[in-house]
Amino acid sequence: MNILGPDSPPYALHERIALQEQIITGMLSKFDRRSATFAWLETIRAIEETVNLITVDWEEEFAATLFAFPILQLVSSAAHLQRIRAGLAKRFDDKFVARFVSLMLQFSALGTSLQQQGQPQLASSFTTLGTLIGYLQSRRRACVALLHRLPDACIGDVAVGTLDPVVVFFPVIEFHANPLTAARNALLIRTATDRLAIEDRNTVEYASLDDLFLEPERSRITEMDLDQKGLSMLAQAEKLRPDCLFSAAELRNDMLLLEAAYSEFDLSRTKFGRAAAIIRNISRNFVDRDFWVKIPAMDLNKLVRRMEISPDLQEALVFRGTSYSESIDTYAPLIHVDGVFYSTVTLLSRFAYYWRAKTLDKIKRFQIRSGFIFEKAVANELRDQGFEIKDIKRIDRHEFDVIAVGDGVVWNVQCKNNFLDLAYVEASPARFARYNHRLVRSYERALEKDRRREHVLAGRSVSGEIQHVVVSRYPVICSNPRILPFSLIREFRQRMSAVRKPPA
Repeated sequence: MNILGPDSPPYALHERIALQEQIITGMLSKFDRRSATFAWLETIRAIEETVNLITVDWEEEFAATLFAFPILQLVSSAAHLQRIRAGLAKRFDDKFVARFVSLMLQFSALGTSLQQQGQPQLASSFTTLGTLIGYLQSRRRACVALLHRLPDACIGDVAVGTLDPVVVFFPVIEFHANPLTAARNALLIRTATDRLAIEDRNTVEYASLDDLFLEPERSRITEMDLDQKGLSMLAQAEKLRPDCLFSAAELRNDMLLLEAAYSEFDLSRTKFGRAAAIIRNISRNFVDRDFWVKIPAMDLNKLVRRMEISPDLQEALVFRGTSYSESIDTYAPLIHVDGVFYSTVTLLSRFAYYWRAKTLDKIKRFQIRSGFIFEKAVANELRDQGFEIKDIKRIDRHEFDVIAVGDGVVWNVQCKNNFLDLAYVEASPARFARYNHRLVRSYERALEKDRRREHVLAGRSVSGEIQHVVVSRYPVICSNPRILPFSLIREFRQRMSAVRKPPA
């Protein structure tokens, strides 16, 4: 199948998206709904556990052995596998180790199959555990999106066994879901560049995700400084079992951490408070084996009535779409199978982080506060790259965000923390193009304004060539190299070298 890019006509991109939707639905239709959904839920659990192995404080020698484990040569690496099993068993229970081994066996089988089918580059993603973890991180969103698609699309009677999910479903992701997503992104670029009258679409890119393939936020939790109130709140955290990575107690601690990190905005009194309350209730009353969530529809209806959950929160909790494109854009933690709602503690945690961002983004005080936090984040990134950050925030009546000096150049960096729910705008290319156009034109006016006032900096507090840049928290599409999405901030020095004006 030929690859369609942003230069393709919109009708061709729409046709490609529709075709991939049809293929995905057709491929899933032969499977039994219950076995497919439950097998994939178990697989997602194993994937999350495997990805999070990098967060464990391993002994250096075992870490080297673990992450170098050769997945594609698993069958001939029995001794290596035994060392890993023994090392994992010292930290986690037998079921954890069994899930890990099962996942490795499945990816080894998939990698071998891909090599035989002439897909060596894709198979190379499974060369070692380290490369596999990187691959899995990049596919997290697709895995959850597929989960949401299964209950509606699986209408057949073919059971999915416990050793089948990776071999059955990852080809669907690689050869159909990912091309669908690529066509959607190409359509976003095509629509946005048409709106901006950019003819050479090879000059633009859409860097939508931050590090670890995370979606951008106004102020990520790792950027927040805990105040005394937040620190005192964390004293209430529950003690966690050392032999598992995820649990209902950890989910409740996640709620507490969110409330503590953003304590100055008193999340418990916002719409987030209701979401946190129902998640805590679910974690105490509907969690099985400390991970699975199972709620009969009647019980969920009673719960939302008793807790007076708002209609918009009720709608956000359950995915009701009927296409893969819709499933990409949802954070709903609950899926419906035969009168019962299912989820996991990790999906509920993911939703909590989303709902927290959605709630805070509507608070004016947070918007202002997050602007200063964003400036600090940009300054820290540039400092890490070797730039000297000047303590300049105001000269006369002129305000500045970040002044960075490096390589004989003074970089006047405006930090734009404009933001909108990415899933909301991505769901409509026309809506995305309108918002993107508005931001780009606003940023270009800001750059022109800074160019006209650069004499304020010249000869006063800094010396050298002055250049102006906008760093946008929102991943804009444009052809102006002076407008840099924050997701690409680590490439600042490399990218900005191309915008410097030649020496006089």
